[in-house]
This record gives sequence, C-alpha cells and structure tokens, in this order.
Amino acid sequence: MKYIGLADCNNFFVSCERVFRPDLWGRPVVVLSSNDGAIVARSEEVKKLGVPMGVPYFKVRDELEKAGAKVFSSNFDLYSDISKRVMDTLHEELGVIYQYSVDEAFFTMEVKSVKEAKIELARLKTLIQKNVGVPLSFGLAPTMTLAKYASELEKRGSGVSVLTMKDWEVQRDTVSLSEIWGVGGATTQKMREHNLITVADFLSADNSRIEKIFGVNGTRLGSELRGIPAKMPENDEAQQKSIMSTRSFSKTTTSLAVLEEALAYHTARASEELRSSHSKAGKLSIMLGTNRHSEWVLQGATSESVLPYPTNDTIVLLREVERLARAIFVKDVPYKKAGVVLSQITADDHLQLDLFGSQQVSDNKLMSVIDTVNKNLGKDSITIGRARYKESWGSNHNFQSSRYTTSWSEIMRLR
Repeated sequence: MKYIGLADCNNFFVSCERVFRPDLWGRPVVVLSSNDGAIVARSEEVKKLGVPMGVPYFKVRDELEKAGAKVFSSNFDLYSDISKRVMDTLHEELGVIYQYSVDEAFFTMEVKSVKEAKIELARLKTLIQKNVGVPLSFGLAPTMTLAKYASELEKRGSGVSVLTMKDWEVQRDTVSLSEIWGVGGATTQKMREHNLITVADFLSADNSRIEKIFGVNGTRLGSELRGIPAKMPENDEAQQKSIMSTRSFSKTTTSLAVLEEALAYHTARASEELRSSHSKAGKLSIMLGTNRHSEWVLQGATSESVLPYPTNDTIVLLREVERLARAIFVKDVPYKKAGVVLSQITADDHLQLDLFGSQQVSDNKLMSVIDTVNKNLGKDSITIGRARYKESWGSNHNFQSSRYTTSWSEIMRLR
C-alpha cells in the first residue's frame, strides 16, 4: 500500500547552530528573527521554560540569561545550506520528494508492513543525523494531513511514527481540530462556533454543511482526515507564486542612496533565487517602510510594475527598482525597512512568447557566469552595482554565528 511520509527537521534553526557547537546539546538555545527582534526558534530546553514562540527578545532576555541560554541571530546562509544537504540525502534515498519548507519534505513510500516501514525510516533518520548532523522526525500515513500529525507523535520519542487507519480511528475521537495541520486560530474559533471541537465531530458532520461553512478547503480536509488523499506530494509541486526579500534596518535612514543600495541587494537576492528555480517573473513590487510604532507609520509606501516581458535578469530588474524607488521616496521621512517582491512567476520552459515576436531576451549567459562564480568563490564575490550587503543599512545581528559551510573565511578551525 502506498503511504505518504513527512520528514521534519526538529527545531531546525537551533539544530543547525548545534551542528558546529556540540557543547550546546542539552543547553537552552534560541534563534532570533532578523534585526534580533523576536524569538523564531527554541530548543526543547527553552520550551520547557515556558518561553513562547514569537515573543520579543527584550521581554525574556533576563529569564534566558538566568537559565544560561545561548542566543543566536538568524544565519540563513547556514540554514539554507544545511537544508539542501538534508534534502539531497532524502532525494538520493527516496527518489522524488516534495520540499514543503526549509525543514520539511513530503514523499511517498510503498508499505508492506508497519515494522519494515519503521525500520527503513529509522535508518534514514540515523543516516541524516550522522552525515548532516540534524535530528529529524518521520511521519507516515495514508494522507499528507495525517502524515503531518504522525510526525508530531514521536518527536520526543523514537522520531519515527507510522499511523495506520486502524490506529487513527481509535485516536481521532480525542484529537482536537486545533492540532491538525492547516487549522489555524481563526479556523479553530469558527469550528468551535459550530460545535466542532474534535476530529470526530468534524467527520460526523454532514458534508454539505461542511462545504457550506468552510468551502472546498473544508471538503478537502474531510477527505484527508478520512484517509482519502485530496492531494499527493508529486502532484503538488505548483510553481512558487512569489519571491520576497526584505529586511528591517538597525537604524532609520532618510537617504535615498542608502535605500537604493538596500533595494539593489534585495533585488540581487530575489533574482538569484528566481534563476536557481529556472523561472522568470512578470511583476515587480517594492516597499519602503517606516517604524510602525512612530509618528511616521503612515508614510511607508509600495509600488509595483508589470514588466514588459518575464525576466530573471538582475540588471533589468535593478533599472525598474530604481525607477520605482525614486517615484515613492519622500524626503526627510525616516525609513526603517525596504524590500522587493517578484511575482507572476513562470517556469522557463512554460513561457509564452510575445505575439509579434518582440519579446526581449535577457543576457542569461552573464547571469549564469555570475551565479557560478558566487557559488564557487562565495556569495557576493561578484555583484552588480551596489547590490552588496552593507552594515550601514543592514539589520542588527549581534549574535551571528559563522557561515561554516558557505564562506572560506568563516570555516571551522580546530586547534
């Protein structure tokens, strides 16, 4: 029988930091958001302290210091590279996988017996932890939604869970809908208003009633919870809808030149990601934001441009970003944030040519050379114009660890 599996890296950002700091295993560790604002990852030790996810760091700083916690700024270069290593290993061992996020991937597996499936998943878990260094949890079940639930069952145990329909039929009477993947706070509240508290309540409700209240998403959820796949990993690889690169500054700026530098950096990052996915964007948006707690809160602005032809050429995008930025910039406004969004994304092999053959072709050879050099010699070895990260407008990252796997100058040194 074909089952759907989920590989989920445990406390991923924290685990990435611990790969090169074995002294931190068993010690409280947190990772902060960009600009060191809020907690975005917690070790199990921190969770036991009762520190919630998303809480501003300054509110729990004293409590963490008292507990001897280690604090890190987000190190996305490190996390992305380790994520790639995990996904590459999963791909080599399982074949086709669907990467759902930086730390999760779905896959399918033929299951002859629960025992054999658990042995195979335990082998994968050990292999990845040995070769890459991060712990994983595996969940295997008849549907993606149930696989997600299964992956949570053994996170503090063996890390491997196979949920059969026989097991699920016993458990679902006591499982709260709030524990189910995709059922957020607002949906949970709406369900409670209709006396739908547990999974059993939801499944016993009339299908027409569920569809009327929750629409097609409710119908799909019902199918998934009944063990009938409403979607399959290999059929769910829809083209990414947008790519965003944005960051708050460590201090405000009123300089257009500084804002243009920041936007150029974000444009380079976004277009690089676009090229790595063999795609092009048809729409570009930029945003300039102010401090939301200041009197300038309403002075932020956004602007967008539908491009004359889809592109992933950094040079083409930079010209348009500069034009948009100068159109919405207001003198003397203290800006705190800038960002770029690329949307209307289409795969390279799905592009539709202009009716009159006037579609321009970007210099993909130049972009390819730049990407290759930066991959081999390190990020930003070659940049276009001012598309380089600068401390003058960058975020706070006072607790940044080294980019051990992607920068020769920051490689681990042993003595």
